[in-house]
Amino acid sequence: MRNLMLAATALTAVALSAQAADVKLYGVVNKAVMATDDGRSQDFSVVDNNNESTRFGFAAEQKLDNGLTASALFEVEQNSNASNAITQTSTAGQSNTPGNSTISLTERMARVGLAHETYGALFIGQQDVATDDAPYRDIAAANSVMNANVAAFGGGFNFQREAANGTFSNLAVGSVSDADAQVSDFANGMDGALDSADSIRYNSPVFMGFNGSISAAQGGDIDATVRYAGKVGDFEIDSALGRKWNNDVANNNAPAATPNQNVGQTLGSASVKHTSGLGATIAYTANDLENKTAGVEEGTGLYTKVGYQMDKIGLAVDYAQFEDTIVNATNNEMTAYGVGGDYNFGNGVTAGLLYRNYDADVAGISNNKAIDVVAATMRVKF
Repeated sequence: MRNLMLAATALTAVALSAQAADVKLYGVVNKAVMATDDGRSQDFSVVDNNNESTRFGFAAEQKLDNGLTASALFEVEQNSNASNAITQTSTAGQSNTPGNSTISLTERMARVGLAHETYGALFIGQQDVATDDAPYRDIAAANSVMNANVAAFGGGFNFQREAANGTFSNLAVGSVSDADAQVSDFANGMDGALDSADSIRYNSPVFMGFNGSISAAQGGDIDATVRYAGKVGDFEIDSALGRKWNNDVANNNAPAATPNQNVGQTLGSASVKHTSGLGATIAYTANDLENKTAGVEEGTGLYTKVGYQMDKIGLAVDYAQFEDTIVNATNNEMTAYGVGGDYNFGNGVTAGLLYRNYDADVAGISNNKAIDVVAATMRVKF
């Protein structure tokens, strides 16, 4: 089977070479051991690191006679026990240890495009929307394990409540669909999920460090982002500011306005690194609700990080606070803080270590338990 796959790959490469196309096979395998303590039990799992999931793909470019460059990108993802999705087993009479998720190979990207040095690039297909990277610009140290993807490790875990008689139950909050509040429910906008869709996307050319993107997805959602990256003296800067406009289908079709309809979101981040190795990152998200009911606030998220790079070793600490991100739940909040580091072996190989604490606070609900996570990671890129 392996020989057949190698032969097929070689034949494909020869065929594409004959058409003068530049083709690249790339990928990453990113695994971690994750230990968790939800206040009820302590467990460990072998997971895929959601900061950059295990994936591989083909990228092809073909220069045309009219100055345009045609491109194609196809990428698939293998996500076994995703670190942001795995959760506790809740079956009565069974251990609380998370069970293995179904191993699958799924499409992540499949798009074609045309680009011009002067006019920018236009892409069509399954791809990330224009705002996908807006809250995640981070050039500070240890970003392989610690960044604004706050819920990368343990995001699928349910917060626990302890009753007076010592029994535990999942924390139920507001309008969470499954009535069980998970870390990622609070970390709205910073949960690390790929924001992709069948869409049309335009990327502008870079001008004095600035570039922009706008996308329109099937269903009517619009996303736009402006970015800046460059150097000012001894400082390197990477930043982005994006805006989402959600197609208000529910209000258009319903006989009465839908309460607390999420019609958009503002997302942004800025990261600065000094030549000394010291760096800092800040990220922010804010939801936009229409027809708000009494007591409901528009959710916000704030992430801050300070890091220091010493040759191949990166160390960092961070803190995040999310307020009112679960709709229809009055005065809900989650804080998260962590400390981590990574080591770059070179040639695409990185190892990291992370500790993170999540703590939820919901008005009228007491005896919530914090969640502690420790993860050891290894990433191999090719």
